[in-house]
Amino acid sequence: LQQLEMVEPSGWIHISLLNQRTNEPISTFMIQIAVLANHQNGRDTHMRQIKVYTPVEESSIGKFPRCTTVDFMMYRTIR
Repeated sequence: LQQLEMVEPSGWIHISLLNQRTNEPISTFMIQIAVLANHQNGRDTHMRQIKVYTPVEESSIGKFPRCTTVDFMMYRTIR
């Protein structure tokens, strides 16, 4: 659980989602973002876009075998 208080936020705000004890990314099913109070004399707060990035892991694309037989070559492209 993390609570962050911002005064007149503008632009992109970076929030680290690391476990403070292990310094590793947290494992979660859901992230809830709540605006507890509006700013600028009660005007509504708008979040235009939220991006959540995950750590880069090894891709499984290179683990597939090469499909070089005639049967595979017939279906390797999409028309």
